[in-house]
Amino acid sequence: MPRENDMSDTTTPNTVADATSVPVIVPPPLAASLQRAANANAAPETAPLLAVSQSDADSPKLFRQGQIQSCLVSTIVHLIALLIFAIVTYSASQVSPTMISLWGRQVEPTATVTLEVAKDHSELENQLSSDAEKPVDVTIAQSDASAIQSPLIMESQSAILESSELGQIKAGSTAASSAQLIRLPGGGLSGRTPQGRKELGEKYGATAQSEAAVEAALQWLALHQRPNGSWSFNLDVDPCNGRCRHSRISGDSPTPSTGATGLALLAFLGAGHTHHTGEHSETVRRGIYYLRGIASESEHGLDWQSGSMYSHGIVLMALGEALTMTRVDDKYDSDLMDLVRRGSYFTSVAQHYNGSWGYVPGSPGDTTLTGWQVMSLLAAKRNGIHFRGNELPMAKEFLMSVKEETDWTFGYKTPQGEPTMDAIALTLLLYLGHAPGHTLFDQAIDRIADRGPTLTNVYHDYYASLALHHTRHRDWDKFNSKLRDHLVRSQATQGHESGSWHFKDKWGDVGGRLYTTAMSAMILEIYYRYLPLYDKIEEFPL
Repeated sequence: MPRENDMSDTTTPNTVADATSVPVIVPPPLAASLQRAANANAAPETAPLLAVSQSDADSPKLFRQGQIQSCLVSTIVHLIALLIFAIVTYSASQVSPTMISLWGRQVEPTATVTLEVAKDHSELENQLSSDAEKPVDVTIAQSDASAIQSPLIMESQSAILESSELGQIKAGSTAASSAQLIRLPGGGLSGRTPQGRKELGEKYGATAQSEAAVEAALQWLALHQRPNGSWSFNLDVDPCNGRCRHSRISGDSPTPSTGATGLALLAFLGAGHTHHTGEHSETVRRGIYYLRGIASESEHGLDWQSGSMYSHGIVLMALGEALTMTRVDDKYDSDLMDLVRRGSYFTSVAQHYNGSWGYVPGSPGDTTLTGWQVMSLLAAKRNGIHFRGNELPMAKEFLMSVKEETDWTFGYKTPQGEPTMDAIALTLLLYLGHAPGHTLFDQAIDRIADRGPTLTNVYHDYYASLALHHTRHRDWDKFNSKLRDHLVRSQATQGHESGSWHFKDKWGDVGGRLYTTAMSAMILEIYYRYLPLYDKIEEFPL
């Protein structure tokens, strides 16, 4: 059957289908003018391109019938296609773009599975020591006393304990008082007032003799302030001019005047003297003025190193405490605020990536240097000063890196335990949020109490006193009375040395008599210098 517009070159152009065959769809005849033009241009011997039978040309009726039938077929086909398209479109519009279809088949019933939402473990992250000023609400169930659980918030204890800790927990804690402690808004300086010294001194173990020793020490320090407002570990310079024995020993360790000045100021501030109030206000003012003038400008803030990060940390700690103590109705001394803010930024940048601080900014450090930097940043943080935010967590990581794997003893730079490092590290961890109640931590505090004060190494005895004071250890009275009475008895009472101390010790020899005197005074101020971080529940009824 010829197709529509078929242009076959058949040799029988006059043959057409009869009337009963399927009609051939042919194009309409050309207009007469176009037909004549086509015939004129065609070669005589060539057959016409479009051959139309004579019978079809003479039968207009048949031609019209073919047109009608082809139109009907086309119309029906297009109508069916439109209906199919409409049905598909309508079905697609009824399905949401986000709908998910699930197909399944019925099977044997299985056990019911309940899905639970995983707990957010962010609450278990360590809280930094800025929370030390915030009270913790404690609720104690009204039940048998033996069933009462420890009310402590375990702020820094990991949910996964070391295997060695599990056995200790099963055996029970040796820290009998830890379950009776409550976290206080402690660590603050509000006890440094005449009334606070009296009340807290009586409560925590001061005596009239120990308070007299503090006053004598401050008087000796005031008499050894240099004309420019500074102090020096070298007692051969004015105003002492060598009249006191046991000046610093010259050696490789730098002993700059910035460190000596900061240490002396800490002793005055601990007893409540500031540049605004107290008998020694002028002495304190001159010391702060000296530190302001000698600060070195750097691209990372103010620098008081003068050769050692020890000095920078001690100075920043002193200025931070002075800023807190002179705050009035949340208003700060603007000059001091600027010094502390810029100094703390330098401390932040100087930290090594392992979390410690060294003698040189950015170098790996040790536990003793890190201790001063942490305490100085805490003093800045107490005034609402913010830094990069990860300095204190990094410092805690460093401390844990120098901890013995199976025991809570700490080393200088490596996990090789040493009593002075234990006292420093445990004190810092308390400030960094590690609460009593952890068995091995409590046992480490117990060891400090059991060893007792060294009576010669004031560096150890200073930090050991802080650790036991902040945890309100059950053996505090025994430890304190031994150390307190020793300091009262051993204080010089004659000549130019009157009011000072010096003990033969590797650290004491480096700093000499001025270092030993300032540290000893701060030990005897322990009762009111810082409010304890923890105290017994019965002393704070709910």
